[in-house]
Amino acid sequence: AKEPIGEIEDFAIRLARHFVGEFASVYRARVSIEEFGWERIHDHAFVRAGSEKRLTTVTCTDDGTWVVAGIGDLVVLKSTGSEFHGYIKDRYTTLPETRDRIMATSLLAHWRYAGSDIDWRKSFADIRRLLLETFAVKHSLSLQQTLYAMGEAVLQARQEVAEIRMAMPNRHHFAVDLSPFGIDNDNEVFYAADRPYGLIEGTLTRDDAPEPGLAW
Repeated sequence: AKEPIGEIEDFAIRLARHFVGEFASVYRARVSIEEFGWERIHDHAFVRAGSEKRLTTVTCTDDGTWVVAGIGDLVVLKSTGSEFHGYIKDRYTTLPETRDRIMATSLLAHWRYAGSDIDWRKSFADIRRLLLETFAVKHSLSLQQTLYAMGEAVLQARQEVAEIRMAMPNRHHFAVDLSPFGIDNDNEVFYAADRPYGLIEGTLTRDDAPEPGLAW
């Protein structure tokens, strides 16, 4: 309350540096913050704007400061422009091949910054936009390919990002069999399956990225 909070990265940096700078017994501080979006519905009332959250983790010592930002629980879905076939199969494989499918996931992404003198608000907004645009526009041959393309788009456009790590679980949607009711389902009615799913994880790092140090 004494000082403006500002962006969560700035606030985490101030907190971490405070503990390291004020107390001789503290040689390292790590501060993690989650920020949820809220919409005002009254002068003194709000409603949370979905499950998406903005993330940051700042680590500080006498030798330096490392900043990691991110986004979590960002649920996205595309109704076409996705396929999955030609993969390795064995007797345990249950997932059928498809040339056209719904692709849905809940994105968790963390990116490591190369420095700490950054316009955090603009950087976060641009990275979020790049992730969503790539997911929507890039024709997907697999969730793995899409993850790589999303990370690549961020590294190409945002030079302040040294590394990005993402986790994207498959949220499978399958067409409902309406034949018992004498109705054809022309890819209009789907259900979200609770059967086992894949968790796709990947890390992309630029060639000239500084060492991560204590960032992770």
